[in-house]
Amino acid sequence: MISNNSFKKIKSLQQKKFRQEHKKILVEGIRSVESIIDDGAIIDIALYTKEFKSKNVNFISKINKGLLNEITEKEMNQLSNSTAPPGILVVAKFPEYKRFDTNRNAILLDKISDPGNMGTIIRTAAWFGVDQIILTKGCIDPFNPKVVASAMGSHFQLSFLGQEQLDLINNFLWIGASAEGKPLDQLKNLNQRWVLVMGSEAHGIDSKIKSKLDKIYSIPRIGKGESLNVGVAMGIFLSKLAG
Repeated sequence: MISNNSFKKIKSLQQKKFRQEHKKILVEGIRSVESIIDDGAIIDIALYTKEFKSKNVNFISKINKGLLNEITEKEMNQLSNSTAPPGILVVAKFPEYKRFDTNRNAILLDKISDPGNMGTIIRTAAWFGVDQIILTKGCIDPFNPKVVASAMGSHFQLSFLGQEQLDLINNFLWIGASAEGKPLDQLKNLNQRWVLVMGSEAHGIDSKIKSKLDKIYSIPRIGKGESLNVGVAMGIFLSKLAG
């Protein structure tokens, strides 16, 4: 059981203002919780329902008993971001990111506002070993609960995630993804640091950022469809760049 005061504080983390104030986020689901624990996340409290525990005794036993608190299904529904709550939710401290490293490749996201896309991008970047993501001011809060759910714990696999002065990456090869670019198969192995720029599906890359691009590539359409999801498109680019 948890107190009403504690419940309110945890629920407040659904809002950006309080996430920033307390430097904490909500993470739910077995795979996500297991992932962040494996990556060294600091857990403040772990909440679960009676039904979840009855089906996942071994998983519950892996969590420090001092952090565990059973709550009702109703309480979990109020705290969960999911329409079908998985029954396990933890409060974790923000990842401790390092300063942006000018000696490592990076991704720059321009006005990515959809939470599902942002989460997919974070998860995909971690998969390909690109652990630095720069965000422009128009991007959604990367710690939004829907982003966290979509990223499946990958926030804790990055070394940098946030805004940065663009003049710090002047010595990088700027590569943009755009329908106006050359076919992606013309992109060859690179022997220099690069930053991959991905814009929103609705607006593309901002003109000021576009002026910085050294190369622009596109993914040729073989079948039908208006466009590719930005997260999917980035994965295709990274399969070429990070290979």
